[in-house]
Amino acid sequence: MTTARTTSRATQDTTATGRAPRGRKAAAKEDGPPRPVYVLDTSVLLSDPAAFRRFAEHEVVLPLVVITELEGKRHHPELGWFARQSLRMLDELRIKHGRLDQPVPINDLGGTLRVELNHSDDGVLPPGFRNESNDARILSVALNLAGEGRQVTLVSKDMPLRVKAAAVGLAADEYRHGQASDPTWTGMAEIEVGDDEVNELYGGADLALDAAAELPCHTGLVLHSSRGSALARVLPDKVVRLVRGDREAFGLRGRSAEQRIALDLLLDESIGIVSLGGRAGTGKSALALCAGLEAVMERRRHKKVIVFRPLYAVGGQELGYLPGSETEKMSPWAQAVFDTLGAVVHENVREEVLGRGLLEVLPLTHIRGRSLHDAFVIVDEAQSLERGVLLTVLSRIGQGSRVVLTHDVAQRDNLRVGRHDGVTAVIEALKGHPLFAHVTLTRSERSAIAEVVTDLLEDIPN
Repeated sequence: MTTARTTSRATQDTTATGRAPRGRKAAAKEDGPPRPVYVLDTSVLLSDPAAFRRFAEHEVVLPLVVITELEGKRHHPELGWFARQSLRMLDELRIKHGRLDQPVPINDLGGTLRVELNHSDDGVLPPGFRNESNDARILSVALNLAGEGRQVTLVSKDMPLRVKAAAVGLAADEYRHGQASDPTWTGMAEIEVGDDEVNELYGGADLALDAAAELPCHTGLVLHSSRGSALARVLPDKVVRLVRGDREAFGLRGRSAEQRIALDLLLDESIGIVSLGGRAGTGKSALALCAGLEAVMERRRHKKVIVFRPLYAVGGQELGYLPGSETEKMSPWAQAVFDTLGAVVHENVREEVLGRGLLEVLPLTHIRGRSLHDAFVIVDEAQSLERGVLLTVLSRIGQGSRVVLTHDVAQRDNLRVGRHDGVTAVIEALKGHPLFAHVTLTRSERSAIAEVVTDLLEDIPN
Protein backbone atom coordinates (compact mmCIF):
# COMPACT_ATOMS: atom_id res chain seq x y z
CA MET A 1 0.00 0.00 0.00
CA THR A 2 1.19 3.51 -0.76
CA THR A 3 0.17 6.81 0.75
CA ALA A 4 -2.26 8.82 -1.34
CA ARG A 5 -0.55 11.81 -2.96
CA THR A 6 -2.08 15.20 -3.59
CA THR A 7 -1.20 17.87 -6.12
CA SER A 8 -0.84 20.42 -3.34
CA ARG A 9 1.37 18.12 -1.24
CA ALA A 10 -0.46 19.47 1.80
CA THR A 11 -0.35 17.58 5.05
CA GLN A 12 -3.36 15.29 5.11
CA ASP A 13 -5.25 13.14 7.56
CA THR A 14 -6.12 10.18 5.36
CA THR A 15 -5.59 6.46 5.09
CA ALA A 16 -3.25 4.59 2.80
CA THR A 17 -4.43 3.68 -0.66
CA GLY A 18 -3.80 0.64 -2.78
CA ARG A 19 -3.71 -0.02 -6.48
CA ALA A 20 -6.82 -1.06 -8.33
CA PRO A 21 -7.00 -4.79 -9.08
CA ARG A 22 -5.24 -5.85 -12.23
CA GLY A 23 -7.26 -6.66 -15.28
CA ARG A 24 -9.74 -3.81 -14.81
CA LYS A 25 -10.55 -1.69 -17.83
CA ALA A 26 -8.99 1.74 -17.94
CA ALA A 27 -10.96 4.74 -16.69
CA ALA A 28 -12.21 7.37 -19.09
CA LYS A 29 -9.62 10.04 -19.78
CA GLU A 30 -9.91 13.13 -17.61
CA ASP A 31 -7.82 16.21 -17.05
CA GLY A 32 -5.04 14.50 -15.14
CA PRO A 33 -5.23 11.13 -13.42
CA PRO A 34 -8.56 10.10 -11.86
CA ARG A 35 -8.92 10.83 -8.18
CA PRO A 36 -8.62 7.97 -5.74
CA VAL A 37 -11.98 6.74 -4.48
CA TYR A 38 -12.46 5.80 -0.84
CA VAL A 39 -15.45 3.61 -0.06
CA LEU A 40 -16.31 3.89 3.64
CA ASP A 41 -18.16 1.29 5.65
CA THR A 42 -20.37 1.89 8.68
CA SER A 43 -17.68 1.22 11.27
CA VAL A 44 -15.72 4.27 10.09
CA LEU A 45 -18.61 6.67 10.69
CA LEU A 46 -19.41 5.05 14.03
CA SER A 47 -15.85 5.75 15.17
CA ASP A 48 -15.75 9.27 13.72
CA PRO A 49 -19.01 10.83 12.45
CA ALA A 50 -17.04 13.44 10.49
CA ALA A 51 -14.76 10.87 8.85
CA PHE A 52 -15.95 11.63 5.31
CA ARG A 53 -14.48 15.14 5.60
CA ARG A 54 -10.96 13.86 6.33
CA PHE A 55 -9.89 12.54 2.93
CA ALA A 56 -8.38 15.75 1.51
CA GLU A 57 -9.24 16.30 -2.18
CA HIS A 58 -10.29 12.73 -2.85
CA GLU A 59 -13.68 11.23 -3.62
CA VAL A 60 -15.58 9.55 -0.80
CA VAL A 61 -18.36 7.07 -1.57
CA LEU A 62 -20.93 5.80 0.92
CA PRO A 63 -22.84 2.70 -0.21
CA LEU A 64 -26.57 3.09 0.47
CA VAL A 65 -26.46 0.18 2.90
CA VAL A 66 -24.20 2.26 5.17
CA ILE A 67 -27.04 4.76 5.66
CA THR A 68 -29.35 1.86 6.47
CA GLU A 69 -26.91 0.48 9.04
CA LEU A 70 -26.50 3.91 10.65
CA GLU A 71 -30.27 4.12 10.95
CA GLY A 72 -30.32 0.76 12.69
CA LYS A 73 -27.69 1.92 15.20
CA ARG A 74 -29.47 5.16 16.23
CA HIS A 75 -30.68 3.73 19.55
CA HIS A 76 -27.67 1.56 20.33
CA PRO A 77 -26.67 2.17 23.99
CA GLU A 78 -22.99 2.76 23.16
CA LEU A 79 -22.88 3.74 19.48
CA GLY A 80 -26.23 5.49 19.09
CA TRP A 81 -24.88 9.02 19.53
CA PHE A 82 -22.24 8.49 16.84
CA ALA A 83 -24.82 7.08 14.41
CA ARG A 84 -27.19 10.01 15.00
CA GLN A 85 -24.39 12.55 14.70
CA SER A 86 -23.22 11.08 11.40
CA LEU A 87 -26.78 11.04 10.01
CA ARG A 88 -27.24 14.63 11.18
CA MET A 89 -24.13 15.77 9.32
CA LEU A 90 -25.24 13.96 6.17
CA ASP A 91 -28.65 15.59 6.46
CA GLU A 92 -26.99 19.01 6.68
CA LEU A 93 -25.25 18.26 3.38
CA ARG A 94 -28.59 17.21 1.89
CA ILE A 95 -30.21 20.48 2.97
CA LYS A 96 -27.33 22.50 1.59
CA HIS A 97 -26.95 20.73 -1.77
CA GLY A 98 -30.37 19.21 -2.36
CA ARG A 99 -29.19 15.70 -3.18
CA LEU A 100 -26.41 13.30 -2.27
CA ASP A 101 -26.48 10.83 -5.16
CA GLN A 102 -24.13 13.17 -7.05
CA PRO A 103 -20.74 14.34 -5.68
CA VAL A 104 -21.05 17.28 -3.28
CA PRO A 105 -18.12 19.28 -1.83
CA ILE A 106 -17.25 18.41 1.76
CA ASN A 107 -14.10 20.40 2.54
CA ASP A 108 -11.93 23.26 1.31
CA LEU A 109 -9.50 20.95 -0.50
CA GLY A 110 -11.89 19.81 -3.21
CA GLY A 111 -12.97 16.56 -1.63
CA THR A 112 -16.41 15.24 -2.53
CA LEU A 113 -18.96 12.83 -1.12
CA ARG A 114 -21.77 10.88 -2.72
CA VAL A 115 -24.14 8.17 -1.62
CA GLU A 116 -23.88 5.33 -4.13
CA LEU A 117 -27.30 4.03 -5.19
CA ASN A 118 -26.03 1.83 -8.02
CA HIS A 119 -23.06 -0.49 -8.54
CA SER A 120 -24.61 -3.00 -6.13
CA ASP A 121 -24.71 -5.98 -8.53
CA ASP A 122 -23.09 -8.84 -6.63
CA GLY A 123 -22.26 -10.67 -9.85
CA VAL A 124 -18.73 -9.31 -9.57
CA LEU A 125 -18.22 -11.24 -6.33
CA PRO A 126 -17.09 -14.87 -6.16
CA PRO A 127 -20.03 -17.23 -5.53
CA GLY A 128 -19.10 -17.73 -1.89
CA PHE A 129 -19.49 -14.01 -1.20
CA ARG A 130 -22.98 -13.63 -2.69
CA ASN A 131 -24.95 -13.97 0.53
CA GLU A 132 -27.13 -10.82 0.65
CA SER A 133 -25.21 -9.54 3.67
CA ASN A 134 -24.42 -5.88 4.19
CA ASP A 135 -20.71 -6.65 3.86
CA ALA A 136 -21.40 -8.24 0.47
CA ARG A 137 -23.28 -5.12 -0.65
CA ILE A 138 -20.40 -2.86 0.38
CA LEU A 139 -17.88 -5.10 -1.37
CA SER A 140 -20.05 -5.12 -4.51
CA VAL A 141 -20.10 -1.32 -4.68
CA ALA A 142 -16.33 -1.07 -4.23
CA LEU A 143 -15.58 -3.84 -6.72
CA ASN A 144 -17.93 -2.47 -9.37
CA LEU A 145 -16.33 0.97 -9.09
CA ALA A 146 -12.89 -0.62 -9.40
CA GLY A 147 -14.16 -2.42 -12.50
CA GLU A 148 -14.62 0.98 -14.14
CA GLY A 149 -10.93 1.66 -13.77
CA ARG A 150 -11.11 3.73 -10.60
CA GLN A 151 -8.40 3.49 -7.95
CA VAL A 152 -10.62 2.23 -5.14
CA THR A 153 -9.75 1.62 -1.51
CA LEU A 154 -12.23 0.19 0.97
CA VAL A 155 -11.74 1.86 4.35
CA SER A 156 -13.03 0.07 7.44
CA LYS A 157 -12.45 -0.38 11.15
CA ASP A 158 -13.80 -3.91 10.76
CA MET A 159 -10.92 -6.36 10.39
CA PRO A 160 -12.96 -9.20 8.81
CA LEU A 161 -14.29 -6.86 6.12
CA ARG A 162 -10.78 -5.71 5.26
CA VAL A 163 -9.73 -9.35 4.91
CA LYS A 164 -12.74 -10.07 2.67
CA ALA A 165 -11.86 -7.06 0.50
CA ALA A 166 -8.33 -8.32 0.03
CA ALA A 167 -9.70 -11.76 -0.85
CA VAL A 168 -11.65 -10.33 -3.81
CA GLY A 169 -8.73 -8.20 -5.03
CA LEU A 170 -9.64 -4.86 -3.48
CA ALA A 171 -7.24 -2.55 -1.70
CA ALA A 172 -8.37 -2.14 1.90
CA ASP A 173 -7.12 -0.12 4.81
CA GLU A 174 -7.94 0.72 8.39
CA TYR A 175 -9.29 4.16 9.23
CA ARG A 176 -6.46 5.78 11.17
CA HIS A 177 -7.70 9.19 12.27
CA GLY A 178 -7.31 9.58 16.03
CA GLN A 179 -4.79 6.78 16.39
CA ALA A 180 -1.88 7.22 18.75
CA SER A 181 1.37 8.22 17.08
CA ASP A 182 3.35 6.94 20.07
CA PRO A 183 1.58 3.86 21.47
CA THR A 184 4.69 2.73 23.35
CA TRP A 185 4.54 5.25 26.21
CA THR A 186 4.61 3.36 29.52
CA GLY A 187 4.41 6.25 31.97
CA MET A 188 7.83 5.28 33.36
CA ALA A 189 11.37 6.61 32.87
CA GLU A 190 14.84 6.00 34.31
CA ILE A 191 17.21 8.82 35.30
CA GLU A 192 20.78 8.85 36.62
CA VAL A 193 21.17 11.15 39.65
CA GLY A 194 23.77 11.92 42.29
CA ASP A 195 23.87 10.48 45.79
CA ASP A 196 23.12 13.88 47.34
CA GLU A 197 19.94 14.20 45.30
CA VAL A 198 18.70 10.81 46.48
CA ASN A 199 19.45 11.82 50.08
CA GLU A 200 17.46 15.02 49.63
CA LEU A 201 14.49 13.05 48.32
CA TYR A 202 14.55 10.68 51.28
CA GLY A 203 14.80 13.73 53.52
CA GLY A 204 11.42 14.90 52.25
CA ALA A 205 12.54 17.53 49.74
CA ASP A 206 11.20 17.95 46.22
CA LEU A 207 13.84 18.20 43.49
CA ALA A 208 14.02 20.08 40.21
CA LEU A 209 15.80 17.72 37.80
CA ASP A 210 16.63 18.88 34.29
CA ALA A 211 16.11 15.36 32.93
CA ALA A 212 12.55 15.30 34.31
CA ALA A 213 11.50 18.76 33.13
CA GLU A 214 10.47 17.54 29.66
CA LEU A 215 8.58 14.48 30.88
CA PRO A 216 4.77 14.49 31.17
CA CYS A 217 3.53 15.16 34.67
CA HIS A 218 2.85 12.07 36.82
CA THR A 219 5.54 10.09 34.97
CA GLY A 220 6.99 7.48 37.30
CA LEU A 221 10.75 7.60 37.75
CA VAL A 222 13.36 5.02 38.66
CA LEU A 223 16.30 7.08 39.92
CA HIS A 224 19.71 5.40 39.82
CA SER A 225 22.72 6.55 41.84
CA SER A 226 26.01 4.98 42.84
CA ARG A 227 24.54 4.04 46.22
CA GLY A 228 21.32 2.50 44.95
CA SER A 229 18.00 3.50 43.43
CA ALA A 230 14.79 5.23 44.41
CA LEU A 231 11.29 5.67 43.05
CA ALA A 232 9.83 9.09 42.37
CA ARG A 233 7.17 10.89 40.37
CA VAL A 234 7.06 14.05 38.28
CA LEU A 235 4.49 16.47 39.71
CA PRO A 236 2.48 18.99 37.64
CA ASP A 237 4.93 21.79 38.51
CA LYS A 238 7.74 19.53 37.16
CA VAL A 239 9.42 18.93 40.49
CA VAL A 240 10.25 15.36 41.48
CA ARG A 241 8.88 13.79 44.66
CA LEU A 242 9.83 10.52 46.33
CA VAL A 243 7.45 7.56 46.06
CA ARG A 244 7.71 5.36 49.12
CA GLY A 245 7.52 1.61 48.60
CA ASP A 246 5.58 0.95 51.80
CA ARG A 247 2.36 2.66 50.68
CA GLU A 248 -0.65 0.37 50.65
CA ALA A 249 -4.30 0.42 49.63
CA PHE A 250 -6.73 -1.73 51.61
CA GLY A 251 -3.82 -3.89 52.73
CA LEU A 252 -2.34 -4.32 49.25
CA ARG A 253 1.25 -3.25 48.61
CA GLY A 254 3.07 -2.98 45.33
CA ARG A 255 5.84 -5.45 44.57
CA SER A 256 7.36 -4.04 41.39
CA ALA A 257 8.42 -0.47 40.70
CA GLU A 258 5.47 0.02 38.36
CA GLN A 259 2.97 -1.30 40.91
CA ARG A 260 4.31 1.06 43.58
CA ILE A 261 4.07 4.00 41.21
CA ALA A 262 0.54 2.88 40.31
CA LEU A 263 -0.48 2.78 43.97
CA ASP A 264 0.92 6.26 44.51
CA LEU A 265 -1.12 7.54 41.55
CA LEU A 266 -4.28 5.74 42.67
CA LEU A 267 -4.03 7.20 46.17
CA ASP A 268 -3.47 10.75 44.87
CA GLU A 269 -6.95 12.27 44.92
CA SER A 270 -5.87 15.19 42.74
CA ILE A 271 -5.62 12.81 39.76
CA GLY A 272 -9.09 12.28 38.31
CA ILE A 273 -8.24 9.68 35.65
CA VAL A 274 -5.72 6.88 36.16
CA SER A 275 -4.86 4.46 33.36
CA LEU A 276 -3.38 1.07 34.24
CA GLY A 277 -2.07 -0.94 31.30
CA GLY A 278 -0.28 -4.23 31.16
CA ARG A 279 -0.66 -7.84 30.18
CA ALA A 280 -2.76 -10.37 32.06
CA GLY A 281 -1.68 -11.06 35.63
CA THR A 282 0.18 -7.83 36.33
CA GLY A 283 -2.27 -6.73 39.03
CA LYS A 284 -4.24 -4.02 37.24
CA SER A 285 -7.67 -5.03 38.52
CA ALA A 286 -6.45 -5.82 42.05
CA LEU A 287 -4.73 -2.44 42.40
CA ALA A 288 -7.75 -0.55 41.08
CA LEU A 289 -10.22 -2.47 43.25
CA CYS A 290 -8.19 -2.10 46.44
CA ALA A 291 -7.67 1.61 45.79
CA GLY A 292 -11.43 1.96 45.35
CA LEU A 293 -12.22 0.10 48.58
CA GLU A 294 -9.60 2.17 50.40
CA ALA A 295 -11.29 5.36 49.19
CA VAL A 296 -14.80 4.13 50.05
CA MET A 297 -14.39 2.16 53.29
CA GLU A 298 -11.29 3.67 54.92
CA ARG A 299 -11.06 7.26 53.73
CA ARG A 300 -14.80 7.64 53.01
CA ARG A 301 -14.10 9.83 49.99
CA HIS A 302 -16.69 8.10 47.81
CA LYS A 303 -19.99 6.31 48.38
CA LYS A 304 -19.30 3.17 46.36
CA VAL A 305 -17.06 1.45 43.83
CA ILE A 306 -18.70 1.00 40.43
CA VAL A 307 -17.06 -1.35 37.95
CA PHE A 308 -18.18 -1.05 34.34
CA ARG A 309 -17.33 -3.91 32.01
CA PRO A 310 -17.86 -3.94 28.23
CA LEU A 311 -19.97 -6.85 27.04
CA TYR A 312 -17.52 -8.34 24.57
CA ALA A 313 -17.20 -12.01 25.42
CA VAL A 314 -14.26 -14.01 24.15
CA GLY A 315 -16.70 -16.33 22.39
CA GLY A 316 -18.69 -13.44 20.94
CA GLN A 317 -21.90 -14.24 22.87
CA GLU A 318 -23.97 -11.15 23.60
CA LEU A 319 -25.76 -10.40 26.87
CA GLY A 320 -29.24 -10.62 25.39
CA TYR A 321 -28.78 -14.27 24.44
CA LEU A 322 -28.03 -15.39 27.98
CA PRO A 323 -30.86 -16.68 30.21
CA GLY A 324 -32.16 -15.10 33.39
CA SER A 325 -32.55 -11.64 34.89
CA GLU A 326 -30.21 -8.76 34.19
CA THR A 327 -28.15 -9.60 37.28
CA GLU A 328 -27.92 -13.24 36.21
CA LYS A 329 -27.03 -12.22 32.67
CA MET A 330 -24.25 -10.00 33.98
CA SER A 331 -22.87 -12.77 36.20
CA PRO A 332 -20.22 -14.09 33.74
CA TRP A 333 -18.74 -10.60 33.42
CA ALA A 334 -19.12 -9.72 37.13
CA GLN A 335 -17.52 -12.95 38.32
CA ALA A 336 -14.05 -11.80 37.25
CA VAL A 337 -14.40 -8.79 39.56
CA PHE A 338 -15.63 -10.92 42.46
CA ASP A 339 -12.77 -13.37 41.89
CA THR A 340 -10.30 -10.50 42.19
CA LEU A 341 -12.04 -9.24 45.33
CA GLY A 342 -11.89 -12.70 46.89
CA ALA A 343 -8.18 -12.95 46.16
CA VAL A 344 -7.23 -9.72 47.96
CA VAL A 345 -9.58 -9.61 51.01
CA HIS A 346 -10.85 -12.06 53.61
CA GLU A 347 -14.24 -13.69 53.13
CA ASN A 348 -15.88 -11.64 55.91
CA VAL A 349 -14.69 -8.40 54.28
CA ARG A 350 -15.99 -9.61 50.93
CA GLU A 351 -19.40 -10.32 52.46
CA GLU A 352 -19.46 -6.88 54.10
CA VAL A 353 -18.59 -5.12 50.84
CA LEU A 354 -21.31 -6.94 48.92
CA GLY A 355 -23.85 -6.83 51.76
CA ARG A 356 -23.59 -3.05 52.13
CA GLY A 357 -23.77 -2.52 48.38
CA LEU A 358 -20.35 -0.85 48.29
CA LEU A 359 -19.35 -2.63 45.08
CA GLU A 360 -21.49 -2.60 41.96
CA VAL A 361 -20.66 -4.31 38.66
CA LEU A 362 -22.61 -3.04 35.66
CA PRO A 363 -22.55 -3.42 31.89
CA LEU A 364 -21.16 -0.37 30.17
CA THR A 365 -24.50 0.13 28.44
CA HIS A 366 -25.83 1.52 31.75
CA ILE A 367 -23.60 4.58 31.68
CA ARG A 368 -25.48 6.37 28.89
CA GLY A 369 -27.53 9.22 30.35
CA ARG A 370 -26.01 8.91 33.83
CA SER A 371 -23.84 11.32 35.77
CA LEU A 372 -21.72 9.45 38.28
CA HIS A 373 -21.25 11.49 41.46
CA ASP A 374 -19.26 10.51 44.57
CA ALA A 375 -18.16 7.21 43.05
CA PHE A 376 -14.86 5.46 42.46
CA VAL A 377 -15.38 4.23 38.90
CA ILE A 378 -13.38 1.42 37.31
CA VAL A 379 -13.70 0.76 33.58
CA ASP A 380 -12.37 -2.76 33.23
CA GLU A 381 -11.18 -4.28 29.93
CA ALA A 382 -11.07 -0.80 28.39
CA GLN A 383 -9.01 -2.09 25.45
CA SER A 384 -12.24 -3.32 23.82
CA LEU A 385 -13.85 0.14 23.72
CA GLU A 386 -13.82 2.51 20.76
CA ARG A 387 -12.22 5.91 21.34
CA GLY A 388 -15.57 7.70 21.13
CA VAL A 389 -17.20 5.34 23.61
CA LEU A 390 -14.34 5.84 26.06
CA LEU A 391 -14.66 9.61 25.80
CA THR A 392 -18.40 9.25 26.45
CA VAL A 393 -17.63 7.25 29.59
CA LEU A 394 -15.19 9.86 30.85
CA SER A 395 -17.70 12.63 30.18
CA ARG A 396 -20.12 10.98 32.65
CA ILE A 397 -17.79 11.35 35.62
CA GLY A 398 -19.46 13.81 37.99
CA GLN A 399 -18.49 15.77 41.07
CA GLY A 400 -16.55 13.87 43.70
CA SER A 401 -15.76 10.94 41.40
CA ARG A 402 -12.61 9.43 39.96
CA VAL A 403 -12.13 6.88 37.21
CA VAL A 404 -9.57 4.13 36.61
CA LEU A 405 -9.10 2.52 33.20
CA THR A 406 -7.63 -1.00 33.20
CA HIS A 407 -6.60 -2.50 29.89
CA ASP A 408 -4.42 -4.95 28.00
CA VAL A 409 -4.25 -4.06 24.30
CA ALA A 410 -3.08 -7.58 23.47
CA GLN A 411 -6.48 -8.97 24.51
CA ARG A 412 -9.01 -7.01 22.45
CA ASP A 413 -12.32 -8.78 21.87
CA ASN A 414 -13.79 -5.96 19.76
CA LEU A 415 -12.48 -6.37 16.21
CA ARG A 416 -13.26 -2.72 15.41
CA VAL A 417 -10.57 -1.54 17.84
CA GLY A 418 -6.92 -1.64 16.79
CA ARG A 419 -3.75 -1.52 18.87
CA HIS A 420 -3.21 2.19 18.23
CA ASP A 421 -6.71 3.56 18.74
CA GLY A 422 -9.29 3.21 21.48
CA VAL A 423 -7.71 3.48 24.91
CA THR A 424 -4.22 3.97 23.42
CA ALA A 425 -5.39 7.07 21.57
CA VAL A 426 -7.12 8.41 24.68
CA ILE A 427 -3.91 7.95 26.69
CA GLU A 428 -1.92 9.95 24.16
CA ALA A 429 -4.54 12.70 24.03
CA LEU A 430 -4.58 13.10 27.83
CA LYS A 431 -0.86 12.51 28.44
CA GLY A 432 0.66 15.39 30.39
CA HIS A 433 -2.61 16.76 31.80
CA PRO A 434 -2.51 17.26 35.58
CA LEU A 435 -5.77 15.32 35.97
CA PHE A 436 -4.45 12.26 34.12
CA ALA A 437 -1.82 9.61 34.83
CA HIS A 438 -0.82 6.37 33.16
CA VAL A 439 1.50 3.50 33.99
CA THR A 440 2.08 0.18 32.24
CA LEU A 441 2.60 -2.75 34.60
CA THR A 442 5.11 -5.38 33.52
CA ARG A 443 5.63 -7.92 36.31
CA SER A 444 3.22 -10.86 36.27
CA GLU A 445 1.79 -12.00 39.60
CA ARG A 446 0.12 -15.12 38.23
CA SER A 447 1.40 -18.67 38.02
CA ALA A 448 4.41 -19.67 35.94
CA ILE A 449 2.04 -21.46 33.55
CA ALA A 450 -0.07 -18.34 33.01
CA GLU A 451 3.05 -16.23 32.45
CA VAL A 452 4.45 -18.64 29.85
CA VAL A 453 1.15 -18.69 27.96
CA THR A 454 0.89 -14.90 28.10
CA ASP A 455 4.38 -14.62 26.62
CA LEU A 456 3.36 -16.94 23.79
CA LEU A 457 0.19 -14.96 23.09
CA GLU A 458 2.14 -11.69 22.92
CA ASP A 459 4.29 -13.18 20.16
CA ILE A 460 1.19 -13.58 17.98
CA PRO A 461 0.70 -10.42 15.86
CA ASN A 462 -2.65 -8.68 16.36
